[in-house]
Amino acid sequence: MRDGLVLRLDRLTKRFGPLVAVDDLSIAVRAGEIYGLIGPNGSGKTTTVKMAVGLYRPTSGRVEVAGVDLVAEPERAKRALGYVPDEPFVYDKLSGREFLHLVGELYGIPRAARGVRIERLLGLFPITEVIDGFMERYSRGNKQKLTILASLLHEPRVLVIDEPIVGLDPESAIKTRELLLAFARDGGTVLLSTHTLAFAESVCHRVGLLEAGRLVQEGDLETLRRIAGLPGASLEALYLHFAGRG
Repeated sequence: MRDGLVLRLDRLTKRFGPLVAVDDLSIAVRAGEIYGLIGPNGSGKTTTVKMAVGLYRPTSGRVEVAGVDLVAEPERAKRALGYVPDEPFVYDKLSGREFLHLVGELYGIPRAARGVRIERLLGLFPITEVIDGFMERYSRGNKQKLTILASLLHEPRVLVIDEPIVGLDPESAIKTRELLLAFARDGGTVLLSTHTLAFAESVCHRVGLLEAGRLVQEGDLETLRRIAGLPGASLEALYLHFAGRG
């Protein structure tokens, strides 16, 4: 890996027929860094996230995860990835615990080690009361918590998360913030997409503003304040300024 970069999106373009959803986008995220994608609906955030985890194949460009080309060696690259989609995916007729064991089995984690990791992860959220019940009865928030735990089970180097706190109660949103900050402090790399600008401001080391599939502004908060000429501005104020809505 060059320059400590763990996740590299290099000149990504994604077309759906005549629609260009993402247009020549390049982003690089280092170990220990949380990078946030912000922008209006339809700006290409979710499409970018899905290319970053291999759910969409780029029309052109390259994704590199921990030095591995995601298209050329998908299984090897995805072993370094944890993914939380914008809509939590679960199996209704499994319990939460069974779901976590299934995910661990898919990643080849031995059962004894899975059990230890699952018990440790269950301490991150107040979910133990429902973990052995069918997931069809889970609230949206509990499904989100379980999906976050599942993304961490194989101890990835990179987390890619689309809307991390949608559906979470305030306590769980705070726990998610602390979890991501701890993951980065331990050397992990995070790419997240969110409309919740206060959350992005509280966790992201840098943010990138997308408009119509293109990166129109990027930097840490102080850099963005300097570019905008708005000392002390919140990320919300900066977003409105750069989006031409302030």
